[in-house]
Amino acid sequence: MVGKKVLITGSNGLLGRSLRACLLQHNFVVISTGLGSDRFEEFGGFYEEMDVTSLNSCNRIIDKYKPDIIINAAALTNVDACENNKEHCLNINTHSLLNYIPQIQNYNIHFIQLSTDFVFSGIEGSYVENDLCDPVNYYGFSKLESEKILLNTLSNFTIIRTSLVYSNDCANMNFLNWVKSSLEKKIKLKIVDDQYRTPTFLTDLVQAILKVLNMKKYGVYHISSGERLSIYQIVCNIAKYYGYNMNLINKTNSKTLNQAATRPKDSSLRIDKAVNELNFKPTSLLNSLK
Repeated sequence: MVGKKVLITGSNGLLGRSLRACLLQHNFVVISTGLGSDRFEEFGGFYEEMDVTSLNSCNRIIDKYKPDIIINAAALTNVDACENNKEHCLNINTHSLLNYIPQIQNYNIHFIQLSTDFVFSGIEGSYVENDLCDPVNYYGFSKLESEKILLNTLSNFTIIRTSLVYSNDCANMNFLNWVKSSLEKKIKLKIVDDQYRTPTFLTDLVQAILKVLNMKKYGVYHISSGERLSIYQIVCNIAKYYGYNMNLINKTNSKTLNQAATRPKDSSLRIDKAVNELNFKPTSLLNSLK
């Protein structure tokens, strides 16, 4: 029996690559898309070059494959780059969604949008799905605006907000690999202890998306470990587990960093809804390193 057709945007990225592998294993027909050539053609499935900012490009691919599901993993996620080039950020993270809307409605496609904890101000922390969104940087603003587009135009969508996604997979750079690589090279790190996140193990995120597909769940879900940690605590836990020199890690605060974009102080996410409705079972940071 042929499975449902899933189109993935941003398939050459960290999440897109893992989604592709997982969905192919679960007998979905996977159409991977991205800018440039296929970096992971050994995975199989279909691959098409697609520019998410081009209406013609999106229409051509969606008309060709008529997917049942689109997972939008394409995004500009560098927070400082978003702050420094707001127009580019908005084109990729927000305006691109307008290219999908007519086709989603035409083919009754289930649209899954990846979003972020940075839609919140970070003043309160421990956010649930219906808490007030008030981003403090342009990246968060661009993702919140994309959420609003879906909320105002569609009913068959799922928004998945996540936080600090990491993996041991070396094919795509991420926070965990950056910490390990830096400490292996004996590079001294200045890490903030006044910002709190709920880090997300990539495998957990992929499994949660798989549950959303199989259960056909709509609405907004928070997916993370649910484990509220400062960034300093996260780095120290990684270093201790792998036996790196703890003296290389220096504690600092956000005010000492010369960053273009403000970061929320505490954007930790509550995951009760995902646990109850998706039977989501998160992995702690420590267990994910094993």
